[in-house]
Amino acid sequence: MIRKIGYFAAVIVVNFLSPFSINSIAQKQYARNPHVVYKVTTVDGNYTISYTFKDHYNNFQKYTIELPVSFTDSAIAVLGIPKWLFEPNVDSEYNRMIREKELASGLFKLRNNVIEIDKSAVIERYAEAFCKPIAKMIVQSLEEYSRDTRRDRIELAIRFVQDIPYGIPKYADKNRHYGGVSPPPGILINGFGDCDSKALLFASILIYLLPANDFIFLNQSDHVLSAVREEPDENQTFVEFQGDYYLLAETAGPGKRMLGEKGNYYRNKFSIEPLNICAPQSFPFKTPVSSYLPLSPEVSVEKNYLVIDNSSDRVFRFQLSPDNAHWKEFVLEENNSCNIKVDNEMSVYLRIKEKTSNSKTYKVQTGNAYRFSYNTRKKLWELD
Repeated sequence: MIRKIGYFAAVIVVNFLSPFSINSIAQKQYARNPHVVYKVTTVDGNYTISYTFKDHYNNFQKYTIELPVSFTDSAIAVLGIPKWLFEPNVDSEYNRMIREKELASGLFKLRNNVIEIDKSAVIERYAEAFCKPIAKMIVQSLEEYSRDTRRDRIELAIRFVQDIPYGIPKYADKNRHYGGVSPPPGILINGFGDCDSKALLFASILIYLLPANDFIFLNQSDHVLSAVREEPDENQTFVEFQGDYYLLAETAGPGKRMLGEKGNYYRNKFSIEPLNICAPQSFPFKTPVSSYLPLSPEVSVEKNYLVIDNSSDRVFRFQLSPDNAHWKEFVLEENNSCNIKVDNEMSVYLRIKEKTSNSKTYKVQTGNAYRFSYNTRKKLWELD
């Protein structure tokens, strides 16, 4: 059984030497985006991680993470198994018991007579202590945008992981096997990671943003991707699993691909691996309606006006309300736009009544422009 350890759980007195060497100032050796700033310092027994990256709106986000050195190094040292496990041995009940114990304690498993990293065990071991705080920061960033939506959570988590420089993990202990993986705290204190390490970090963050069964790994012979349960739009890449659609999530970086966008390493040959964990409670959505940033911030709009653009070849009917209770009807002709004057600079509610579904409500801000289009496949209006 894999036992989860809380952030301030008791730490073994013996200080383990971390098998992952800290190399935050030499990140130029790794594939990275030029806008990224990643610094790790050690002060008063804590790793302080300062990470500046770009979110899915191309705005800078700066996250600061503090991790106790002793606790973090001890946690990292859990991952790994002795290389003698790969040597021939006498098949006996005792030897099998010893080997299974070594595998489990090092977060590995035996599947189809192959020793491999146990991804679910890695996530259960590290997510709460090292990734739940990151998920909380993501939610806080989106609340500042007034866009704490499901899709925004996924996209911002993808950007957080993608912008971490790409590099192959390095290990100090040559007598142990690590499966080519750096665990989530190893990525954070080293400032780089490879595809499978980043996929593990992404999953460890995402389980606090969405239900855990909304995530799957896509394992390939030399690459690991992930996918998230979402209804696909046109031209989005997805896989089907147990009757649901999962959009491709390429987190390896440094390329900046959106959810559902095919990456260079995508192929049809992969094995699907769902999570097998005790799923935590994800952070609740605090926004009562779907809230959106302006689509075209470069458009000059007076502070007490809204610009609504209809980019479809059909009439757009919508309603506006200052309080989500009293509504006024509007009709916008096809391929047209309108300026709507509001009494004061404020947030207002925009509601669309669909013929085939319930009404959809957005919270929008005056002084901005928003564009809507009709999705003919889904038969509903969408904010571009």
